[in-house]
Amino acid sequence: MPGPHRLPGLHRSPFPHWLWLALPLAIYLALPTRNYYWDGVAFAINVEKQLPLRETLHPSHLIYAPVHVWLYHLALLIGLHTRALFLMQFVNSLLAGGAVVLVYRTLRRRTTGSELAVAGALAFAFAATWWRFSTDADAYIPSVFLLLCANDLVETRRGAALAGMAHAAAMLFHELAILFLPVALFRLKDRKKAMTHSVCSLGPVAIAYVLAYRIVSGRFRLAGLASWMTAHSPDASFSWNPARDLWLSAAGTVRLIFGGRLEQVRAEPITIAGGVAVLACLVGLAVGWKRSGPIRFRVPPRDLVLWLAIYAVFLFIWMPQNTFYRLFCLAPLVLAACCAAEEGHTARTVPWMLPGILFAWNLAFAIYPQSRVENNPPLAFALAQREHWSPGTPIVFHEFHPDLWTISYFNQQAAWIGFDKLDLSRLDQSLEYARQRGQPLWMEATAYRFLSADPDGRNWLALHPAETLLRFEERKREFRFYVLR
Repeated sequence: MPGPHRLPGLHRSPFPHWLWLALPLAIYLALPTRNYYWDGVAFAINVEKQLPLRETLHPSHLIYAPVHVWLYHLALLIGLHTRALFLMQFVNSLLAGGAVVLVYRTLRRRTTGSELAVAGALAFAFAATWWRFSTDADAYIPSVFLLLCANDLVETRRGAALAGMAHAAAMLFHELAILFLPVALFRLKDRKKAMTHSVCSLGPVAIAYVLAYRIVSGRFRLAGLASWMTAHSPDASFSWNPARDLWLSAAGTVRLIFGGRLEQVRAEPITIAGGVAVLACLVGLAVGWKRSGPIRFRVPPRDLVLWLAIYAVFLFIWMPQNTFYRLFCLAPLVLAACCAAEEGHTARTVPWMLPGILFAWNLAFAIYPQSRVENNPPLAFALAQREHWSPGTPIVFHEFHPDLWTISYFNQQAAWIGFDKLDLSRLDQSLEYARQRGQPLWMEATAYRFLSADPDGRNWLALHPAETLLRFEERKREFRFYVLR
């Protein structure tokens, strides 16, 4: 593979490359999201519950929760008293910062000039969905980071076995990483190395899933293992509507790069500065293109096209509405685009203006608004209730829905009581417990509706009148809590 070299006409950055590459990590850590991914809150709840191993294993992201159970207990052991959610955010930011460096290393090896490689890595770092999930708790960032590790090991010829093990770890963090296998085998070419990679990647994964299924089910059946490995939520399915899938894929790709919701944007200094910076970068880009003439491109390397195509085709038919799955497409998309850029004077402006636009736009209109509590209604509601729910306050609920995950997680001091079936004697016990503590019994809306739908439940409520004491309503959601004294 040819060695790296400078692009003709590309000006040198006034800052060292390592400083540019450290910038994304510093920003990730400085602006953790408050618009938590609902799956991440569920992970955090399970980590802090100290559940048995069998209840933390999920086939889509097999080891994500168990690894963080271990990390959380390690943090407590060394005296770091934090919440699991914040720990997972911190770990994701570290791994995301590492992924930026790996993208840079790949670009440097592919005959891309150092400045263009830095610019490409920064474009990757500040793409909207990557940036947002890098500051959250989710299994996608660790998986993509490990995929990039496997990619780095394959390209530097440091051993098919090591690359295979890194790939195996990526798959154990998220199943979607398996689609990288054809890319690795295409690159290795040598039959012996390809076989080594296959064994070292698929072997540990197969063993891990067999053991996990045995732990979860208590038995082993091949048909049951296959069904468990491919399990997914009821609303997840393949889509066979080409027109709809094309629109969703295109929109998802745009959201992957540019983010933001207009209703969350305020006329604040950072927003105004971001808008001005975007306009300045666009002007700089236009001036640079005008001076340098038409842009010339070359065909990107075949392995990058294969990597991008495999994920793009699969995600075209598998839940194309889920933008976060496209995080697996981002690295090959950026790598292919940078490698396709023709060497010449066009590189003088384009490499620095494009990440500048991404940074300014996404910081002002996506990342900064999402770092504010008021733009996450369940979180804002949850934090406001700490003065209403003193330690030990009993709260009854029927459905543990995603909004309630956030509300309960940030009100850990309350005693949350789940009712999956109508048990009036248990309700009486809970009410008596509350009265003994000199507190009211709170009832979340799902529990109130559950009782109201049953004749015996309605009679019980008639004997113990409930009043609406807390209510929050917005365009898409409503939180309502009743109190019984």
